[in-house]
Amino acid sequence: MRCLVVGADRNGFLPRLKEKFGVEEVVHWNGRIRKMPRKLPRQVGIVVIYTGFVSHALMYAVKRLARENGVRVVFLKRGLAELDSKYSSCC
Repeated sequence: MRCLVVGADRNGFLPRLKEKFGVEEVVHWNGRIRKMPRKLPRQVGIVVIYTGFVSHALMYAVKRLARENGVRVVFLKRGLAELDSKYSSCC
């Protein structure tokens, strides 16, 4: 499964995403995109949004696109440490 990560500056999150969600490939968008996206990358199964590192407009745009495409969205405030407590009984 492909995962879209929005807003993180470092790419050290792949092992944790593999462990929790079965992600094989990560597509990364930084939170400083000036032009709002019109569509999600192909074959994305989950979207992870770091809310502390994106603008509100980008967060709402990605959330809307995910909803239109039936893709699950996970909101994290600061980092992957939240995955342990927030989604311990996930999937």
